[in-house]
Amino acid sequence: MDYYDIQTIDVSPFAYPYNILLSQWDISRKLRLRNRYRELQLLETDGQSVELSVKEIINTGSTLYYIPLAPLYKALQDEQNKCAKLLLGVCVYLHRKAGVCHYRDSESYVCYLYDIMDTWIEDDRESMDDGDYEEQRATLDEMFNIGEKMTSVLADENHLLRLRSTIDGFTPITRYEALCVKLADQTLAVWNEHSQANLYQHIVPIDEDDEDDYYGNGKIQVTDYISFIGETSSNVYDTMMNMTNDDFNERSGVQDFEATVAFNEPCGKYEDGLDYEERVIAIIDELCNLITEMP
Repeated sequence: MDYYDIQTIDVSPFAYPYNILLSQWDISRKLRLRNRYRELQLLETDGQSVELSVKEIINTGSTLYYIPLAPLYKALQDEQNKCAKLLLGVCVYLHRKAGVCHYRDSESYVCYLYDIMDTWIEDDRESMDDGDYEEQRATLDEMFNIGEKMTSVLADENHLLRLRSTIDGFTPITRYEALCVKLADQTLAVWNEHSQANLYQHIVPIDEDDEDDYYGNGKIQVTDYISFIGETSSNVYDTMMNMTNDDFNERSGVQDFEATVAFNEPCGKYEDGLDYEERVIAIIDELCNLITEMP
């Protein structure tokens, strides 16, 4: 298959249908040796012809890409903190362009988790130790407050538009600063190369008629495992993660990123249909690390 630059074996000495099965096995094996899961498909169409295609999938597994905003918000209180401004520009891109939901968006899954925690704490107040209640109440109130303040900040595209000038005016000294500059550069490169792209362009829509309960045994949606969150280091967060694990264990599957290439007609030069999603996920992963390690 020239499209994927792989050499196929000669199956001409073998009779049908073994030659087809052998060729399919060989190609599938070589496709899976690449850095992404690819599934070779042979489908019979209504016209009795056979369509050859490859479905490419980015499978995120059980990874949660939750970007903590509270540490970034606190770092932004220092006007001289250029690293915080760089990471803010990345966050604005992810929210405004890539479509990562904010945890104070009423439709977001993480907002649902916070609301459940808020209800639980108040319902169990009489049975809770005063210290535990006050600690969890204070954490939730702080996350709600920071979340409301960050709503308008994430909506302001000026932070993204100023990102290039912030990079150009910043000479990194430490390794951490250099990593922040690198991430900001990568973000602008993705935006420049995929100016109209977002995280929802290559997901298979979920048929709500087939789902018994969105927050029960339906599929884990992209918005469930990629989101902004308040923080990731408190008892409230630990409880929310237990809730998430219990919930996700009951789901029927995960909504992955998928792109299909059909070979019934010449496809020309290889184009990575999931390049954008793969790069954005890598950006989110590194962003979470940098925010968590923020001095």
